[in-house]
Amino acid sequence: MLSTLSLATALLTTAAPAAAVTAQGERVSALRGEAMELLALDDEAGLARAAALLEEAARVEPGLWQARADLALVELLDGAARRDEATRLEDGAALLRSGRDLREQALEELRPLVRSHPSDPAVVRALAVYSGLDGNLPETARLVARARATGGPEPWIDFAEMVAQAGAAGREGSVPILSAFVASHPALGRPRLMLARTLLDLGRREAALAALDELLLSSPDHARAKRLKAVILSPPPAQVEFRPAPDDAPPPRPPGFLPRKPAGGR
Repeated sequence: MLSTLSLATALLTTAAPAAAVTAQGERVSALRGEAMELLALDDEAGLARAAALLEEAARVEPGLWQARADLALVELLDGAARRDEATRLEDGAALLRSGRDLREQALEELRPLVRSHPSDPAVVRALAVYSGLDGNLPETARLVARARATGGPEPWIDFAEMVAQAGAAGREGSVPILSAFVASHPALGRPRLMLARTLLDLGRREAALAALDELLLSSPDHARAKRLKAVILSPPPAQVEFRPAPDDAPPPRPPGFLPRKPAGGR
């Protein structure tokens, strides 16, 4: 009887930590999944929320390097969005600095992970996006090939490849690349915003508005898209036209003066 009770106690004691570990793993998986959904929408509040969720996941399970790699991915994309927007603002210096700071923060997250887990899919994904945003076409191609050799379809790996190619193609050449990617990856908001900005830079105002409307349809709270749309729809600044006087016009008359009242006069 005693041995049976001892066995039952041992089984319960072993099962409790195992259940806790399972619940912890499910919690972390849910946090990562929600963060990646918010990342796809790409709005500012969603990116901030995604970063907070991944920080929580890293606290729940400190040894989970994938959550830290995902956090670096969010920071890279958020930082790039801030830098892109800052270049279009007259007073964008502070936004530009925050974008650069986020990029450096992401690299600080990634450096130890690259040393300890260089082949992990989450680490390779973040590295590929970093290389793509940086315009390093050969390195991006190498990382994309490694990711595809060891894993299934991954939209952010596709994004890394696309953004590197678009950067190398120039502004006009990037339009078909971005358009094709938007059509094949409708769930990602960032390429739509990139397409809208590129079209606007090329003077294709109506096409830029159409791209923004598509983005706002799937992500109504996308603040950057709203701000860009407001810029497009705002009236142009008033211009004053100066016309030179004809050659035969009489010279301007000197200003007249009222006669001064004599001193002591009435």
